[in-house]
Amino acid sequence: MKIKRSLLLLVFGSVLVLAVGSYATDNCPCYDLFYREAVFNAMLPDESDIYNNLTPIAESNNNLSWQGEGTDKRVLMVAWTKYPSSYPVGQSVRTSWGDTWVTVYPEIQSYFTNHPMTDEDLRLQVAQLLGLPPNTNNSYFVELWVKPTDLFRPSADNEINDTVAQLNFPNSTDLSYKIWFINNTKYSYFTKRLPWTRLGYTYHWENNESKIGLSEFVIKKNSEVAVKSLSSTSDYLNQ
Repeated sequence: MKIKRSLLLLVFGSVLVLAVGSYATDNCPCYDLFYREAVFNAMLPDESDIYNNLTPIAESNNNLSWQGEGTDKRVLMVAWTKYPSSYPVGQSVRTSWGDTWVTVYPEIQSYFTNHPMTDEDLRLQVAQLLGLPPNTNNSYFVELWVKPTDLFRPSADNEINDTVAQLNFPNSTDLSYKIWFINNTKYSYFTKRLPWTRLGYTYHWENNESKIGLSEFVIKKNSEVAVKSLSSTSDYLNQ
């Protein structure tokens, strides 16, 4: 009950903050309203927002790329970053800086293959798909080999091996994860003002057909990952 009450208070407080706040969108002010609306919508999900075709991280999923065997088996994930120096290609790194939000390889490349890029700013189009602010400074895609045990789905229902994330915590949910979830709710809506869906997919905030972007996951803080490649946004999406 305390968990639910805290979430409601955070959401209510976020609405008040957003109502009087402003977004830093100097490089594309025309998108301020669209992005603001996305943040408001994401704060109050309901059953109609649940998506039943999320990408499962499972060996039976033939669309995934794997490396290694046994306990060292890893799946290929993709992060969009503004910190290229944190990812030396061909080396293993520990994500000591915190949680790292990722999508599954090769879903972002496949998306832009099926939805050819327009003459708009490429970085803006990626931000729209991944539910990030229109003035984001992210400029590089990095491919990472990650152990599935180091991943979780950023949802109340955080299992990674199924295709749907429910709105509520399963009875078996660890208290530490509930605390993470509440803290990230506060961080997303109060501090960063992000349209975090909390349902396992990114919020595509400039799509008239559907707000459902790509399946998203989080690499836990202090996980060891292997860096496969690092490319500029343009180079990566034009391969």
